[in-house]
Amino acid sequence: MRALKRYQTFFLLLILGMAVGGFALNTTVNPWRVTPTPWTSEKLEPYRAIEISWNRTSKAGLVRSGTWDAAMFGSSRVDIGLDPQHPAFDGMRCANLGLNAGLLVENHAMFRYFIERQTPRLVILAIDAGDLSTPPPRVNNTDFPLSPLDPAGNPLERELRYHVGISTMAASLATVGRSLKDQPAEHSPQGFRLDASFPPNQRLLISSLYLSTTYRMAMAHTAHGGLSKEKIALVEDIIAACREKNTRLVIFFTPNHALFQLAYRELGDPDPYFAKDRRALAELAATANAAAPDAPPVEIWDFLDGHPLNAPPLPPADDPGSHLDGWIDLFHATPDIGRRMLDRLHGPGSYGERLTPETIDARVEQVRTQLEAYANRHPDDLTFLKKSLAKFQSAPLK
Repeated sequence: MRALKRYQTFFLLLILGMAVGGFALNTTVNPWRVTPTPWTSEKLEPYRAIEISWNRTSKAGLVRSGTWDAAMFGSSRVDIGLDPQHPAFDGMRCANLGLNAGLLVENHAMFRYFIERQTPRLVILAIDAGDLSTPPPRVNNTDFPLSPLDPAGNPLERELRYHVGISTMAASLATVGRSLKDQPAEHSPQGFRLDASFPPNQRLLISSLYLSTTYRMAMAHTAHGGLSKEKIALVEDIIAACREKNTRLVIFFTPNHALFQLAYRELGDPDPYFAKDRRALAELAATANAAAPDAPPVEIWDFLDGHPLNAPPLPPADDPGSHLDGWIDLFHATPDIGRRMLDRLHGPGSYGERLTPETIDARVEQVRTQLEAYANRHPDDLTFLKKSLAKFQSAPLK
């Protein structure tokens, strides 16, 4: 019996020692930036990763561990394309809080987490085409339920995981390993992905993964038709929260390559140029600005069009190593194009148009004309688009 008690005591002490050791390691390394303490190592900051499997947790960690004057919210288009150290931020500390595959529901949750802890001067919200006119997803396959963003999560369970969890210890050891090899993480300490490379055989990837995704998005857009009341309410809440803190709010309607946009027309979408989305954003801003004319204005900038930056021709079919100029795929623009987007915050330029309710009809017509011009300039690209889309349809295109 005494031997059993000694064994139990030893076992309990071993578990306690492991928990204490894990706590010390995880809070010192703070791999996801969610456990800031006075003894957290500043030297490890360049090596803390924003892991794909813990993307929401890691981006929330930026909010929890830092003090920010500005932040950018959106999908991987923001994560990859918008540099938080761009001159448009004029000395402000800016965080890139873009989420992989993050749509408005998650971006709103990230915004609420941010605005409740920070007093920013500037917020940029990037909204992807079709997001406002499709309902919120029913299933979330990301780490959102395990992150600080989920209000339905168990706070105690979550904090135990961050402080003594095995997954956190694995991330801590990986962080220390990168520091020993002097290999900085893929993202900057401001949350910006530093090296989003072009994929091999980009043309093949576009014809399969990206146009199949475009097809599903277009079918969902056609099926639902109208605007999502839930998502419009989320944008209204973001506007109201920014007004409460006297924060400048800039909303970007994000760009896609011209072939993505033409796919909606080819698939018979009744609103292939997203007139409803544009009008809704413009009217939300106009209403907010009229209600508080002395507050920082809500601005809507539209980059979804056939501008030359969005309309480079496809790479040659016989050169699998070549790629679209300025585009990683049909969805993700390179930081060079992202720089041009941010340039519009504080200067003139031909890329992007500011939307108001009065300009929507002319803007939609301009986009239609630009995309038609692209299709006429590059008939082989249009043929490629039609053949690719036909693979995902039950009946051939007309």
